[in-house]
Amino acid sequence: MGDAKFWYFFGGIFLVVGLAFTGVSLGVNIFADAQLPDKAPPWLFALAGAAFAGFGGAIVYRVRAAGQRDVRLMAEGVALKATVRDVRRSNIAINRQTRWHVCYDYEYPPGQKHKGESRAMPGEAVMGYKPGDAVDIKADARKPDASVFLGA
Repeated sequence: MGDAKFWYFFGGIFLVVGLAFTGVSLGVNIFADAQLPDKAPPWLFALAGAAFAGFGGAIVYRVRAAGQRDVRLMAEGVALKATVRDVRRSNIAINRQTRWHVCYDYEYPPGQKHKGESRAMPGEAVMGYKPGDAVDIKADARKPDASVFLGA
């Protein structure tokens, strides 16, 4: 799953802060003077809190769905050999460490070509891969374009 814990934490921060912001601003609307000193309406803060909570919730949902998909593919997927096409840099760096993706090609069912990509991994995990290398993957028998990277 790679950096799933980081993304759970990151999304969780937005979710919790957004829910707290929304709750506090709704409490101000209900139990206190509805006009703040700078004349900004409190419902605006509730809306901002809901946006933060929605953003955080979306991140947590995506990470959870990707993790569940990977677990399902590990258990039920069809084991295949794939060929490394490229090792490319991710757009994300976590703790100033660049992440990398192993891009690969595979055929399933035979004759149907598909492209896949590993989850973001640290540089030391992908150093040994180069174009043309054979790697292990598992593909979804029902949806062949979904796969999970297992390594060499």
